[in-house]
Amino acid sequence: MFEFHGWASIQHHTKEVDSYQQERCWLALIEHVKALSVTRELIHLQRYNGCDSLHVAGQHNHRSDYVFELFHWVAENAPGSYGILYIRDDEDFNRDGDYSNCFRVWKLCRGQLVEQPDPFLSPAIPTVEDP
Repeated sequence: MFEFHGWASIQHHTKEVDSYQQERCWLALIEHVKALSVTRELIHLQRYNGCDSLHVAGQHNHRSDYVFELFHWVAENAPGSYGILYIRDDEDFNRDGDYSNCFRVWKLCRGQLVEQPDPFLSPAIPTVEDP
């Protein structure tokens, strides 16, 4: 099972407030999401109270790279954005370690998407599930 939960505050820059640039950034994100070949119900874009945000959540049978690709796109194209992507992948044992029994946290901040260990829900068994 590949489980993911993530959010991001979308900002084109970390300091500069330019409504024209923010609008261009937001419209580019909308087009990027439309171009993804995924069920759109798993990706939510929202504008509220002058703030732009992205939310993703879902569970697939196997790893879905579009989730990572989306957050990488945000890091590269909206470097003022920040957020968290939580991943649990029970087939994640072929990288630099065995992560099949834990959540991994991807921190989005200042144009970077950095993977980190999860201090709250890992190991998944027995923390959130019985052995």
